[in-house]
Amino acid sequence: MVEKTGIDRRGSKRRPILESFSFYVVVPKKGFHRLRVADLSDTGVGFDYDIIGEMKDAFPVVVGETFDLQFYLNQTLFLPLHVKVMRVDDSKVIRRVGAEFTVTGTPEHEGLCAVLDMVDRLSEIVQFDSVGE
Repeated sequence: MVEKTGIDRRGSKRRPILESFSFYVVVPKKGFHRLRVADLSDTGVGFDYDIIGEMKDAFPVVVGETFDLQFYLNQTLFLPLHVKVMRVDDSKVIRRVGAEFTVTGTPEHEGLCAVLDMVDRLSEIVQFDSVGE
């Protein structure tokens, strides 16, 4: 039996994103559309590739494709990154893309790793406000 450690097939810890952070990505070649981040690691990112109502053939995506990606920390701050598509799940209405970062060790990638470190530390101590439940 294999112990589950949070390390997935990518060989890197995957972190589910806390919805309260509201991280999102933009694929500039598609225009400025906020695409939901599903998961994030130091080696890659999983995100919704489509917006509601968008036809899949309007912006095809294939495994092996590379493109620029903007990872938004808030409404105005983003880290410019470059990714390679490793997986495309088109079994649902909105496609989910799994992509790995093509360049690491850059200031942008190190900034992303610092954000991941913050998320890891906060996830150990964070408390959620129960107002409105």
